[in-house]
Amino acid sequence: MGEFDPTAVYVIVGLVAALAVALTVFFVARQAHKSDRKGDVDARRPSLPAPAAESAAESAAERAGGTSPIPVRDAREPELVPMTDRGEREPSEGPRSPLEDIPAAATARDADSVPVPEPSRPHTLGEIQRKPVKPLSSALEKTRGSFFNRLRAVFSQKDVLSAGELEEIEEILYTSDLGPRTVQRLIDAVERKLKTSRGSGFEAVRDAIRAEMMLIFDAIPGNGHSRGSVEGDGEDGEGNGAARGWAAERAIVGHAGEEYLEGLEKLNIWAHKPAVLLIVGVNGAGKTTTIGKLSRRIAQSGRKVLVAAGDTFRAAAGEQLKVWTERAAVEIFSPPGVSDPSAVAYDAVKAAQAKGFDVVIIDTAGRLHTQKNLMEELKKLKRVVAKLNPDAPHETLLVLDANNGQNALQQAREFHGALDVSGVVLTKLDGTAKGGVAVGLACELGLPIKLIGIGEGIEDLRTFSSREFVDSII
Repeated sequence: MGEFDPTAVYVIVGLVAALAVALTVFFVARQAHKSDRKGDVDARRPSLPAPAAESAAESAAERAGGTSPIPVRDAREPELVPMTDRGEREPSEGPRSPLEDIPAAATARDADSVPVPEPSRPHTLGEIQRKPVKPLSSALEKTRGSFFNRLRAVFSQKDVLSAGELEEIEEILYTSDLGPRTVQRLIDAVERKLKTSRGSGFEAVRDAIRAEMMLIFDAIPGNGHSRGSVEGDGEDGEGNGAARGWAAERAIVGHAGEEYLEGLEKLNIWAHKPAVLLIVGVNGAGKTTTIGKLSRRIAQSGRKVLVAAGDTFRAAAGEQLKVWTERAAVEIFSPPGVSDPSAVAYDAVKAAQAKGFDVVIIDTAGRLHTQKNLMEELKKLKRVVAKLNPDAPHETLLVLDANNGQNALQQAREFHGALDVSGVVLTKLDGTAKGGVAVGLACELGLPIKLIGIGEGIEDLRTFSSREFVDSII
């Protein structure tokens, strides 16, 4: 065995010592470098005065915690801890309530001494919806622009008509949704006027068309110029009935309710109790809105109104009608689980007779005039209602959207053939240039226009005045 050489041990120990020294020097230099960088940053940062520094500290604390900063206790000061009589530490009371900071004088005030703001009176439905009645001429601006302005433009270059200009007038009439029969009648009237009068200018053509339109409307019973014409209609039996019923109603309701019935005098309901109104039409024509406005107006006059939810075909129809009846403050008849509209109508009229209602308004499912099976359902509904009252329904009102123009004429033709419609409610006249369909309804089908809709308010459902209508479009 060889001798032990201590030289190797000395070498290893020297290497370890050298490594330890190197590591120590490295970490000391690194720490010194960090201290130098921090000193440079602090030197470049502007110093704040003592009050400003305190304010900055407070702002920073408020942004961080939403409260004022907690003052830092000097480490040299002893911490003061609340103690009980027994020498035990008192439990913490938690955060202070904001009410504790209110001065005692304020908390001692009597509750009765604090002024209470006067509650505002809620608006009634009538106050919200009652607006100034707009003139019909304003509502028919688009129709007038489409009809009158184009007619006036024909005479912009010369005052005398030629054969070409007469054809141009005929084209204007055809494109104004009047219907072919109505157009031919108006053109014949223009030609007669030009032959018998010396003038052949715009005023002569305008007078001829206006006079013929009035003759068309006047030929229909119950389609008078105004309320006075209904009261004074003595030739027609239906007009007499409406006038007598209206006169009796005015005597019953009196002056207070008369304002709400203004515009409804053409309806044949005033001599019957309960009067039954059947509302029909295609989807989107405005049946539900019309029912809501009509029921509200009648109810405001003091009469009891019952609305029958006869549209059992569409799931949301009952809910929509319920919203309108709530706005109108009238009762709705919508028996759960009944899917037959004829059964709903029959039970509604029967309930109205038993409970003393004055008016029953029956809603029906919107349907296309081409759906024969659905039209047969309406016929059945009328027959069922007539079993309770042979004269019911006293009004079968067809709701038509004026925007449909010539298509509205076709709808009226089909509904009238199936149900013997007693009158038309022409809606949305304020938003269309196709208001000329009103003349077509009177001329081609002989249907009286009982009501028109010219806006969203309750007062915008109003009676149709043929003279006011004609003066507004030409």
